[in-house]
Amino acid sequence: MIKSFCLIISRIKLPSLLLKRPSRILLATFGLCGTLIITATPAFSAPATGEFIADKRCELFQSKNKQTNPDQWQSNIGERYPVLEILGNSVKPDWLRVRTNAVNSPMRWINGACGQYQSNIADSNLSTPATAVEPTQTTTAADIKAKSRDSLKDHGTTQKRQGDQCRIGGEFDANVLALSWQSTFCELYGSRKAECRALSQTSESTQWQHFSLHGLWPNKQQCGTRYGYCGTVKLQPNDFCTYPEFELNPSVRKNLEEVMPSAQYGTCLERHEWWKHGTCRSQDPNEYFLLATQLTQAVNASAWVQSFIHERIGKDVTKRELNQSFDASFGKGAHTKMSLECAKGLLSEIRINLPEDIKASDSLPSLLAKANKAKKSTCPETITIDKPN
Repeated sequence: MIKSFCLIISRIKLPSLLLKRPSRILLATFGLCGTLIITATPAFSAPATGEFIADKRCELFQSKNKQTNPDQWQSNIGERYPVLEILGNSVKPDWLRVRTNAVNSPMRWINGACGQYQSNIADSNLSTPATAVEPTQTTTAADIKAKSRDSLKDHGTTQKRQGDQCRIGGEFDANVLALSWQSTFCELYGSRKAECRALSQTSESTQWQHFSLHGLWPNKQQCGTRYGYCGTVKLQPNDFCTYPEFELNPSVRKNLEEVMPSAQYGTCLERHEWWKHGTCRSQDPNEYFLLATQLTQAVNASAWVQSFIHERIGKDVTKRELNQSFDASFGKGAHTKMSLECAKGLLSEIRINLPEDIKASDSLPSLLAKANKAKKSTCPETITIDKPN
């Protein structure tokens, strides 16, 4: 295009014009061509090191331009990915090519807005090559146990390192209750999940009508959602069901399955939530899941869910309407303690900020009153409450 445009300029009565104003014509011709060369310069990716820490669920693309995503691979919140290339600003890249544990095309592109890029790995003043970064995932229970044994041997040394400060139990200063809207999860992310296939058989299931427990996350200010893996398991496996099993009392298991379809249908989200998050606030999974299910049930029993949300399933609502209704149920200004998460205009999750200390006798309004304000919502002004598919 640059050549053809320059040729067009050269054919506009050049002989007569050049006799009158040769310098102006030459300057205009070269100036225009130069401008086109600059604007046509493509953006190139550059090799990079470090890691990318996801703070939201985003697609991991095989090709960012074609938006191809084999197996519908997505980032997990708090997951760390070794970085191979970046595109855009070296501090806040537009896109990053990261190494994942995906079976098909493990090298994937993720949008820079989906987390934080750290060019320097903790404990080092030098960037670490991506190929040398310990992956956040492993593949077998044997791998997990082996890694855990090694980490226990070095416990006295590694706990002093900055990077391990986010893996010490009992040091959280706040909590987040993350609740998913099941219809959106199944439509956009989990169509192949056993729970979604089972629930799709009936649109009347109560699990379509209320929020599902994603997790109760103890947070540490300097770590955020990266605070995790405070027990013997230090790595996330490729398959949640590869995590070591743990026992729950029958009553706790029953309540958990009512609010977490994954636990009911055997896709093992509860194992991930315990080994990553639960071990940071409790030594007993029964205690952890009892509290998490009680908080989830309190949200689902509120007028906000029973009336406002139920009446608008399959409809659009504004953020203003949703926030006003939330305040009506949980107290003035309570919506400022809740972050709304959306995907493709659909409400996908709510994250409710809670204080450090939570007692079974505490009401949700009292807990919200003591909690820190939540981060800004990712949702548009108009939100759809998805219906069962």
